[in-house]
Amino acid sequence: MAGDIIPRINSSDGKVELSMEEFKKWLMQFDRDRDGRINMEELRQAIYDTGGWLCRWKARRAMKNADTNSNRVIDDNEISKLVPFAQKQFGLKVIAF
Repeated sequence: MAGDIIPRINSSDGKVELSMEEFKKWLMQFDRDRDGRINMEELRQAIYDTGGWLCRWKARRAMKNADTNSNRVIDDNEISKLVPFAQKQFGLKVIAF
């Protein structure tokens, strides 16, 4: 988790709970080029860095679902489309506060 995010563990399912804003901050720690968007390679690296398998395939699949304007990056307007993938892949639970 990013240093300024205080994770909350939901005892019923063991997932880390984050607000949408916290999720965005967490995701941006993988934004290697600091352009404010997540590209395919950054998403693949995020999957790899968190212990995931089949990283390239999963990144392609997630990008296809989240990149609604087909510009090959996930920007601020598309991050919410990445939530279902992140909840499954990263063991997160994005909740509204």
